[in-house]
Amino acid sequence: MSLKLKLTLWVNVGLMVVLFVSFTFVYYMFLRVSTNGEIELLKEKARTLLLNDLPHHPEFWKTGTQMDEMLIPQEMLRYILPDSSVEHQIYSDSNLVRYPAVYRTEASNSLIKDDNGILVFVRTPVYKDGKQVALLEIGRSLRKLGDYADMLISILILTAVGALGVTLFGAYFYTNVLFRPLQQFIKTMQNIEESGSFRHIPLPANHANDELTKLGTTFNRMIDRLQEMFRKQEQFLADASHELRTPLTIIESYASLLRRWALQNDQLREEALGAIISEAGQLKLLTQNLLSLTGSTRSDCDQKIAFDLLPILEQTAASLRVTSSRDIQVHARAADAELIITADPYQIKQLLVILIDNALKYSQASVEIRYEEAEQSVTVEVIDHGIGIAEEELPHVFDRFYRTDKARNRKQGGAGLGLAIAKHIVDKHHGDIRLRSTLGLGTTASVTLPKSCQ
Repeated sequence: MSLKLKLTLWVNVGLMVVLFVSFTFVYYMFLRVSTNGEIELLKEKARTLLLNDLPHHPEFWKTGTQMDEMLIPQEMLRYILPDSSVEHQIYSDSNLVRYPAVYRTEASNSLIKDDNGILVFVRTPVYKDGKQVALLEIGRSLRKLGDYADMLISILILTAVGALGVTLFGAYFYTNVLFRPLQQFIKTMQNIEESGSFRHIPLPANHANDELTKLGTTFNRMIDRLQEMFRKQEQFLADASHELRTPLTIIESYASLLRRWALQNDQLREEALGAIISEAGQLKLLTQNLLSLTGSTRSDCDQKIAFDLLPILEQTAASLRVTSSRDIQVHARAADAELIITADPYQIKQLLVILIDNALKYSQASVEIRYEEAEQSVTVEVIDHGIGIAEEELPHVFDRFYRTDKARNRKQGGAGLGLAIAKHIVDKHHGDIRLRSTLGLGTTASVTLPKSCQ
């Protein structure tokens, strides 16, 4: 069953419930108000008769007397003695007389519904010298009220049927209008599924701020993100294939050279083996970097420990200072004895190596490392005074395999994965990494890490 049909049925079921409750209340109030009005009229008539002391005079119960004149159609008056016998009685509807007389010591009234309609009885005690001597009972047949009630039921039923018909048509028309954008959504999604292309859902020109427009806007944003992710995935595969093809081609070439000539030439053999080993190492490093990027960014506190960042920072700087024969200076913004954080020390060291190595590659001047401790976090900055990065390239430097002639040149080493891995590590630690750069002046890589595991 379609959602449109379900909504139409639910609207009509809801309307039926509302109409049933409303019409039941109307019918009940109609009967109650009408019968209460009749009861009050009969009570007033009983008070009038007793005030004139008419029930005590037998001549007033005879045909043609004043009592007879007070009797209206479909009514009964009777005078009941304490032994429940009827002393006097006059009526214009024999159906009222069928119900036995019962003597009561207090005023009462009752409603009886039979095949001939609704009957109402009002009983009023008759007193003489302060003592009850009889009971005056007045009965009236509300046959017309029953007819009116049946007519009201017919009117209510016809009204309900008409309302349901109008509502059914209106709900069907409204759901068609309401679900038209949803049908466009479905059609667009089906086209995307069939064609494999990314398409936007057409939105109304007036940009109505309703739920369906918000849904369409959200879907279009999701399509944009999926399209961008798909583009990056294609670019990633193309770049990865290119990076893998280069060392494999070199290995294949030197292997062919070995098979043809190197057995008779020791120098050529050593050159070929050295190149193969070098490119195999490059392949291994590239594979490890790719595996690092495919890991989850979820933070696992069980694998993190509290440690002092300063020794790792100084050891990493000292190690790279030796291997690169370059000046790397570590500056503290405060006289800190310890810089305790909870993190993965191996990944933090890998992060520092990537940032310092990048600074060394793109600068011939000294590299500066600064750190600062805040209440909840630690900030480390790696500053170089090299060629810098163009402003339009900064948003892309964390993309996998992204290289430019000025930002990442393969001749200077690397496959364009360093900063992508650095961002991956920072994200796993719920930190923040940013680059500030000016062409010709240098670049500052700033990393902020929380002290505690999050």
